[in-house]
Order: sequence, then C-alpha cells, then structure tokens
Amino acid sequence: MVTTQQIQKWITDGELWRFYKTKEWISLKNSVLAAGHYECKICRQRGRITRYDIDEQGRKHLLSTVHHVNHVRSHPELAMSRTYRDPTTNEVKDNLIPVCKACHNKLHPEKRKNNSKKNCYTNVERW
Repeated sequence: MVTTQQIQKWITDGELWRFYKTKEWISLKNSVLAAGHYECKICRQRGRITRYDIDEQGRKHLLSTVHHVNHVRSHPELAMSRTYRDPTTNEVKDNLIPVCKACHNKLHPEKRKNNSKKNCYTNVERW
C-alpha cells in the first residue's frame, strides 16, 4: 500500500514518478477513467466531448490521463483520494478528474517546454 510518507519521500528524493508506476495508482486511475466514461471533464464543462488524445503521428488513443485537483506535491495526503472537502465551503469535490492531454497541459503551465530558462533573455539588451 502506498503511504503518504512514501509519497513525501519520493517528492523529497525527486522520484515522484515512482508513485505513478505503483499498482495502487494505476488501478485507481483506471477506475476514475472508467467512471468518467473516458471523457475529459474540462472539455465536457465547455460543451465538448473528448474521449481521445491524438499523438504526433495522428493516431487516436483513448483518454489515459487523470488530473489531481490538489496537486500531489502540495497535498501528498490526497494523492490516492477521489474526493476532498473544500475548506472554504465544506463541500465534497472531485480530487481526481479524467482529462485530455491538451487540457492537462493547460492545467500545468509550469511543465510546458516553452517555459524553460534557456529561452529567457537574461539582460535588457536581450543578447
């Protein structure tokens, strides 16, 4: 069983990827995807139904991404939790949502390749 302490250790060691390879996470992720009918929740809120991601070769793949509303690095205690209680409203909300890759990239702008430091100018003259 994956514990909060184990997840915290992986975060500290820079090995959070290990969490996403555990049997427990893969099983939970697949359950969330199936319960959401493999439809992107963000697209659905915008009136579109997206069940497939398209790769670089143009091939369609059934949705396979689940987003943590409360990011694992900030809330490792919620990493395996489908829901959470909103501290402001006390309402129970989804913590794990199926999303397409495009929406997931928008939810995580910090991971975009264009945000790398090597693309930033370091002085006023932009050399």
